[in-house]
Amino acid sequence: MTSDIEVTRIDPSDESQVEALLELDKLVWADAGRRPREAQLRDTPQRAGFIATRGGEPAATAGSWDVEVSVPAAGGEVASLRPAEGLTWIGVHPDHRRRGVLTAVMGHHLRWTRDEQGRSLSVLKASEHTIYGRYGYGVASTVLRSSFGRGTSFAAPPQVRALADATTLHTTTAGPDQGDRWHDVARAAATTGAGQVVRSREDCARLLHDSPESRGDREPARLLWATREGRDVGAAYFHRTPRWSDGRPEGEVGVFFLVSTDVAARLALAERLVDLDLMGSTGYWVTLDDPLVQWLPSSRALGGGGPTDNLWLRIVDLPTAVTERGHAADLDVEIGDAILPEQAGRWRWTATRDGVGTLERTDAGADVTLDIADLGAVWLGGQTIAARAAAGYVTGDPAAVAALDAALRTPVGPVTTIDF
Repeated sequence: MTSDIEVTRIDPSDESQVEALLELDKLVWADAGRRPREAQLRDTPQRAGFIATRGGEPAATAGSWDVEVSVPAAGGEVASLRPAEGLTWIGVHPDHRRRGVLTAVMGHHLRWTRDEQGRSLSVLKASEHTIYGRYGYGVASTVLRSSFGRGTSFAAPPQVRALADATTLHTTTAGPDQGDRWHDVARAAATTGAGQVVRSREDCARLLHDSPESRGDREPARLLWATREGRDVGAAYFHRTPRWSDGRPEGEVGVFFLVSTDVAARLALAERLVDLDLMGSTGYWVTLDDPLVQWLPSSRALGGGGPTDNLWLRIVDLPTAVTERGHAADLDVEIGDAILPEQAGRWRWTATRDGVGTLERTDAGADVTLDIADLGAVWLGGQTIAARAAAGYVTGDPAAVAALDAALRTPVGPVTTIDF
């Protein structure tokens, strides 16, 4: 039962409430106790932190980051940024698991996102992949862990390489004073592909703090800037970890993010990152559609590991989300939503010639039936309705399923994005 569960938002200016959130978080997750207090407070969600109690006892934590997400756009554009809530710090105290606490917290977050923040999307990066599907989230993008060997050659076409050669690269030590610059180039890059998450200006500055206690054996974080004709066209956040084996350098470059406004900037950044002194490999998350993969002879050349989920997406305001995403469809759909039943039911989905859609309630029989999580999975172009239908999740008239599939497909899949 959830009747004795209460979810309250903390006041980030109240030290006692922030302290309570931090202490509860340490009980929910394993805590090594090495991070300084300043770093712990800096990582506390500033937009919103929540504590759930059960029977008066602290039972769970949750937080939200202020983010923007790039979604497929209408009118000939590739992608456009939409405000969203980035769910984080979600966890249940060991003494209160399997008592309905997580369900109460998730429902509270989704309604808070829609009703109080006026946002149509919630996104997250999952530490455990078996949880969030039952709350209406879908895996909206998938990535591969890459390991590029020292001096990897990218077979980019001559016109791309010529523009890459005209790009200037400059390395700096990461710091909060560069937060605005990072935020600006990230927003510019986000319009080139769906699936980018852009943090707020304040969060960008906070994330560029890099304390010795949190970095282990690696060096201080660096920023590699790509500029052309006096403006930023890309940036990479990376660090090097020195390592030697049998007297030979085998250090590793870890790339936290790499954003670019065009493929030439991406090439220039990548070629610098795979050719740093005393480093043996460069690790980064990529998608199969990433130009860095297309420029290799085969994806087999990537090294690293297999595919894993990247961004999870949940639609909390279906009519608004439909108007915010580019597509074209004219059919009746029936949506299932166990957590937000008020947006479940039958909808008439129509689209204008320029690819802007609208939803209106209808009593007509449904051409296609699917769950809200199915829409989350396809919303950025990372999966297709046809694949969901083949797996049995989406049902209906085959022609209507094909029409919805065509309406929501994108020319390329979503890009990789930063953690939050």
